[in-house]
Amino acid sequence: MKSSGLFPLVVLLALGTLAPRAVEGSRNALKAGACPSKQPANCLRFESPECRSDWQCPEKKRCCPDSCGLKCLDPVNISKPVKKKPGKCPKVYGQCMMLNPPNHCESDGQCDGNFKCCMGMCGKVCITPVKA
Repeated sequence: MKSSGLFPLVVLLALGTLAPRAVEGSRNALKAGACPSKQPANCLRFESPECRSDWQCPEKKRCCPDSCGLKCLDPVNISKPVKKKPGKCPKVYGQCMMLNPPNHCESDGQCDGNFKCCMGMCGKVCITPVKA
């Protein structure tokens, strides 16, 4: 049986699309911006969550608590931008196969809470810093 010349290409494409999710999909990495505040509402029933992490949401949307469950929502800009937050970026081992991976932040001030904007496996992400 002869192997197809397309098989190695398909494997490389699959690895290139899954690699960024393996690291960025973890709980210690977020997309830029903050979740919008919840609007008061009475839920007739709890809705199934649309997402469990930011990486399940398209483009720049974040996985945020909404009135009746977790939903992919457009983030809001953080009102008090900080130039540089304490701590240092963790070392990244490996690199994704994606050409020109997207950055999900450009500076620490775009990251929620104590998160820093650091180079991840596939572009910049908001991540928990390590102690300096």
